[in-house]
Amino acid sequence: MSSADEAIASSAHVSCEYRSNSSSLAYLPARTHPALDTWGIRREIVRARNALMRMQLREASKSTAVVKRLLSNRGKSCGSRYARVLRMLEASILVAEDDLSGARSVLMALDLQANDTLAATILRYVDWKHGERETPCAPDIADYLAPPVGGRALCRILSLCVSAALAFDRLQLSVSANLATEALQLARIRYGNNSTVSTLPAVLLAQVAYEQGRRDEAEALLRPRISVIRTAGLLECVARASVLLARLSLHRGRARAALALLRETEALGRARCWPRLISIASTEYTRTLEALRYDQERRAGSRTPIRTRIAFPLLDSRRPSQLFPAAVTGNTSCDETLTFSTVESALRRASAAASLGPVEDSYELLVTCLRIGAARGLCMAFVDSGGPLLVLLERLYYALPTNDPELADLRPYIATLLRFTLQSTCEDSSSISYRSLSRRETGILQMIALGMSNKRIALSLGITPETVKSHAKSIFVKLASHTRAQAVARAEAVGFL
Repeated sequence: MSSADEAIASSAHVSCEYRSNSSSLAYLPARTHPALDTWGIRREIVRARNALMRMQLREASKSTAVVKRLLSNRGKSCGSRYARVLRMLEASILVAEDDLSGARSVLMALDLQANDTLAATILRYVDWKHGERETPCAPDIADYLAPPVGGRALCRILSLCVSAALAFDRLQLSVSANLATEALQLARIRYGNNSTVSTLPAVLLAQVAYEQGRRDEAEALLRPRISVIRTAGLLECVARASVLLARLSLHRGRARAALALLRETEALGRARCWPRLISIASTEYTRTLEALRYDQERRAGSRTPIRTRIAFPLLDSRRPSQLFPAAVTGNTSCDETLTFSTVESALRRASAAASLGPVEDSYELLVTCLRIGAARGLCMAFVDSGGPLLVLLERLYYALPTNDPELADLRPYIATLLRFTLQSTCEDSSSISYRSLSRRETGILQMIALGMSNKRIALSLGITPETVKSHAKSIFVKLASHTRAQAVARAEAVGFL
């Protein structure tokens, strides 16, 4: 552990010790208790760290300024020990304020060592948001063979989240889900299920579940934590959670709730001076309005039909290789150039071309994206790309030639995408009447939402695990659900939780 980590850990230990013995230590001379010489510095460090965990950036900045003033009155021996801690706090505050360039400059001004776990983790986060690949100055220093102790647990969780986000961007959904699950389990053990630390891994895991079509599971991960995310979450966490919840509400037929959620996110970005969050919320708001407008015009019959051919058009084999060189050539060295944002932007271009023409460009883009999506397990990226693309998918399903084995293998995948499209246009789940739950069943469902097992629920309520299983079966029947995540999501949707 570096000197900065040791100083933070020792300051936390001293703060706990001071709370129990403050009355006796206050009257003792400083020379008999050396910790009292730096007690003011350690106390402000703990205050800044706690305020930072609650996203109270003004209080954290005030405590950091007090630490800087106290260090200016100390000698070099004391200043050298806590100067690195001060730099770490300043960099963490800049990251929370979304000033990533400033945080990187603060950290690079330090003489980074191999055991500076916190600095390396913050640099990994900054490099990920800047779009840079793994660099020597920001390695993945997490030792997965040793259990994390003290401040290393927080560094391990953040490092796992960065790795999970990078894996998702590179379309490695299974790897991303495994990393996010490990980070969420560690956060639950060390900090609690609904703590601030558990929000980012839960959001990343929900994003993977949503993209794979498991929308009930994604909603069950986000709904109980949305208040904590908005209160103390990072910008990246707030942005991803808000977009996911807005799209989930839109798929369930709650368009007003989706638009209201995006407006609240935009207001939160203005309140916290996060221009990037304002841009993300406004862009998603515009996309939601366009989707609603397209649905209204299609139902009214004023939407002009897409000009298409009955026969499958002749594709140009050179254009897909220019758009996605890694997917077509199969070169593993170019595999990192293929990202989720690249596929998503290509699908939007295909949707725009489908509504405006020519149709050949839409087919070329769509077939290439279908090959990538079938290989990587993408689902909701196609469903959320717009109505014109979904119409083109339906027509492509019947126009694919059966004599071409590569194109014929895409038919089951297109059928799966169309099935999710039909589920999105069905009646809102909140309008379906479910049987009410009893008081005991509601309490058990609340414990299920917290991630408790049947044995833990039985110990908490003083009943047998078989009785808990019986109540769980009754809950599943009343809510017409098959899994725990689905039951929790539907109970929250209808107001039972």
